[in-house]
Amino acid sequence: MINDSLLSNYSQKISINILKKIFFYKCYYTNNETFLPGVVNFCHPNSVCYIPFKIICIIGADHSSIPKINHLDNFNLLKKYPLIGDVDIYQKYCYLFAQSISCAKKYFYISYIGYSIKDESKRYPSVLIDQLLSYIAYNFCFIGDQHLSLEDNTKKIIKHLCRKYKTQYFYKKQHLVSFKKENLQNIFKNINKKFYYPNLLKDKNYNIINLKDLTKFWKNPLRYFFNFNLKIQLNKKEEIITTEPFLVNQLDSFKIKYTLLNKIINNQDTKQLFQYYILSGKLPYHFFGKIFWDKNITEMTSIAKEVIKYRILTKEKKINLNIEKYQIHGILSEIQKTGLLRWKPSAINYSDRIVLWLEHLIYSVLGGYGESRIIGYKNQNWSFASLKSDIAYTYLLKYIKGYVKGIQQPILLTKSAASWLDHVYDIKNNFIKNDYHTQRTGYKKLMGTWTGNNYIDGEQKDFYITKIITKLNTNNIKEICEIAKKWLIPILKNKLKQ
Repeated sequence: MINDSLLSNYSQKISINILKKIFFYKCYYTNNETFLPGVVNFCHPNSVCYIPFKIICIIGADHSSIPKINHLDNFNLLKKYPLIGDVDIYQKYCYLFAQSISCAKKYFYISYIGYSIKDESKRYPSVLIDQLLSYIAYNFCFIGDQHLSLEDNTKKIIKHLCRKYKTQYFYKKQHLVSFKKENLQNIFKNINKKFYYPNLLKDKNYNIINLKDLTKFWKNPLRYFFNFNLKIQLNKKEEIITTEPFLVNQLDSFKIKYTLLNKIINNQDTKQLFQYYILSGKLPYHFFGKIFWDKNITEMTSIAKEVIKYRILTKEKKINLNIEKYQIHGILSEIQKTGLLRWKPSAINYSDRIVLWLEHLIYSVLGGYGESRIIGYKNQNWSFASLKSDIAYTYLLKYIKGYVKGIQQPILLTKSAASWLDHVYDIKNNFIKNDYHTQRTGYKKLMGTWTGNNYIDGEQKDFYITKIITKLNTNNIKEICEIAKKWLIPILKNKLKQ
């Protein structure tokens, strides 16, 4: 970039911030893998080319994996009549192997399965491992072993460097559900001590809380615990569609509806937006795309009309609120004279309610008066009644303490238990119905959300939940229902009765 500037006779100084910005843009643009510090990263050796790590492990280094065996070499004329510059897969893997060794700063581990799982037959390591051991044995020895023969020296070094593990460590399944709750918490603490910076949680100042972090936590406390505390994140890879699409996938559909809804609410033209989505390939071609667009225009216009009815003289406010020893900062948007207003293009779920509830509590503590509401698909309308400042303060403190606790140990707040509570809780009279018919139907709702159906994946397939609940049983159901009652009943109790 500097050379280009000199060639073009650009005489002014170039800010270091611009150079940093360009560098990181090019780095992240060309590298699709994400590497996090202080955690275990799984990837192909190609992905971490020349990046130094304290510990590098190569897993599954058997004779057929590293280097890869190409069974079609007998039919490959390029292999039979090689020329300079041809790609040699064997040399490529040898180079990657050497490169991995050079990038390991402290430890370099290699593992392979020595015996077949099926018939206990001998499985050999990669030829590269044999070559590495031979090289070490030929060039190095222990102090005092200078006069040992090459064969004895090789045996001694291999015995020192190689370790054999019993098969039970590889094939025995252990379910976290079999542990007691106290033991489970100790496991999480031990994981942190062994693999992560031990003072990470201590160094975090829990007294200063960003409103976005608070709402993000309560949307899914378990996922936040894994992401924030254990540094475990699950990113689903997008599949590249090679055929012409006739439907819009769920995520793209939500994004399109959300953008379209905001355009209609703000009275902006949607024709250019339609052209953009057609040309980007996110909408099906011709009639299929037009049918999808027209249908959503009708649906989003219906929601927009309801939103516009309540949206008068909207404004936003920066907050810096002290609740006992805690300080909350952030921005409250879409504040009306009548309270907070939110909207979404899809159905309102429990996470939308809890976010609105937290924002409503902050709004009430700050002296705001009025109802806070969220408007959703098919004119769903969920609103909270006006709260006195002292009552809102007590509620908010409870959720802040829950947030601080939930970062350090998981809170099992699930959609399944929320579905159960929605059915068994009498909003008009503020109590849980305990009659047999209501409870039976409520548990059916819970199991329906847990197992899912042909269109929606159930919570039993949720990555984060399965790490704690591998199989749902009576004790699990009782626990998640009690947690739902503790955190979700205040939301149902303060819902504006229509």
